[in-house]
Amino acid sequence: MLFTRYRSYFYFFLVTALTDAISTSCFMSMLGPEQESNFIVRDLAFYYGIYAGPALGKIYQLFAVWGLSVIAPRLTRLVCIVVIAINLFATGINITVYLQALKDAAAATTQ
Repeated sequence: MLFTRYRSYFYFFLVTALTDAISTSCFMSMLGPEQESNFIVRDLAFYYGIYAGPALGKIYQLFAVWGLSVIAPRLTRLVCIVVIAINLFATGINITVYLQALKDAAAATTQ
């Protein structure tokens, strides 16, 4: 169902998951994985690194969405919309934190 009827949601999910994973890795490269609020991704980042950890977290998320679409096909669209919204929200937070860290680093070097 996820890969056929809701293909556009699936593609949008992939794009938002990719942006979230990349933005997470970017802010972790500056502030470290201890700042991550998602404890699963934080633990994966500590164990596998700041690049593989968020990627593995998104792979787990993909399997969770797929599994829910198999178990409850009627909820596939809702699950996709919720996960896409969460990914977009997380991307926004990651970018905001990264930009603030850049601003703080720039201010610290000028003092």
